Amino acid sequence: MSKLLRGLVAAASLILAAGCWDRVEIEDRGFVVGSAIDEGKDGAYELTFQYIVPSAMQGKSAGGGHPSAQSFQNVSSTAATLFKAARKMSNETSRPPYLEHNKIIIVSERLARAGKIQEVLDLFVRDPEMRRAAKLMISVGQAKKLLEIKPPIETLPVQYINSTSENPQKSESIVPATTMGHVHRFLLEEHSFAIPRITQTDSKVSLSGAAVFGSDKKMKGFLDGEETTGKNYFSGTIKAGAVEVEIEGKPLLFEVKRASRTLYANVSDPESPAFTVNVRIEGNVGETYSHVDLLDPQVIRMIENRVSDKIREIMYVVLEKLQKEYKADAIGLSDYLNENHYRVWKKIAADWDRGDHLFSKCKVDVKVHTRLRIIGAIERVQPEGE
Repeated sequence: MSKLLRGLVAAASLILAAGCWDRVEIEDRGFVVGSAIDEGKDGAYELTFQYIVPSAMQGKSAGGGHPSAQSFQNVSSTAATLFKAARKMSNETSRPPYLEHNKIIIVSERLARAGKIQEVLDLFVRDPEMRRAAKLMISVGQAKKLLEIKPPIETLPVQYINSTSENPQKSESIVPATTMGHVHRFLLEEHSFAIPRITQTDSKVSLSGAAVFGSDKKMKGFLDGEETTGKNYFSGTIKAGAVEVEIEGKPLLFEVKRASRTLYANVSDPESPAFTVNVRIEGNVGETYSHVDLLDPQVIRMIENRVSDKIREIMYVVLEKLQKEYKADAIGLSDYLNENHYRVWKKIAADWDRGDHLFSKCKVDVKVHTRLRIIGAIERVQPEGE
């Protein structure tokens, strides 16, 4: 029994001793919080990592403005592959890059249009340190410039960009955050999709708008803020927003508090499915300069109709662009067919937004129903002239 006990103790000791063979001390890690990929010379890739500078971060609050000692360092490297570029950084920094805290991946418009989005993601998908929850964005112009901005509130540029990307609940023109895992699935399924567009003006960024990719994995172009709003209504991702209409020549702002979307498809002709999109909106009068009686039921109906017409118009504008110009189903009609009419979808999938481009030919009927819940009147307004 004593021999057996000694054997068990020895085995346990070996297991425990081997448990930390690959341990790296935290002070030896180079924590990467953001990445940017641009096109280098002669087809090479320029990779930029944003590292945290721990000594500058000590004692500084997250929202206290950028400190006098810079809290981050951007390091760039160019090579034929991103893996080699990342390895070259170890020659220039005292701490090798550690990607587990990488929150943002920004890819330049030039690479996206060249259809290199899959090549760019390959390194990050394969790296065991990398989290698939990292957010992917497409920059207008050079991607690395966005990691150099000096935000007035946040300490780190990546922190500022990441916080801004989480504002779809307050802005209808921002595409919900698209993670590396989402894009990887789209690419594997040869699926058209849209991801956030990011632009820079001085020390500010804007995530209003979207980059549209076709099933060929190439970026087709951008949607502006209003077109992205229409796309979000189609996708059913609107959480809140604002719609500006005119009432008797004066602006009235309708604040969207709740929105829902239902979708129906008539697939009696499999090669020409007809879709009906029903959007239901509820909200309040957020602001008005018009002199109308908001307690009048006819005025309320007029406001509801104007809002419905405006949203319907926005949705048809983006539908026209996606069907005729980009020929890319970035509004999720294919997902609906796949989930609800699988047999039909399997027959036409190869020709949906490639081949015969059935998406570009399908009919889509948009119906919008608006309900004004709270008028917010502070007094009964008398019409002008009375």
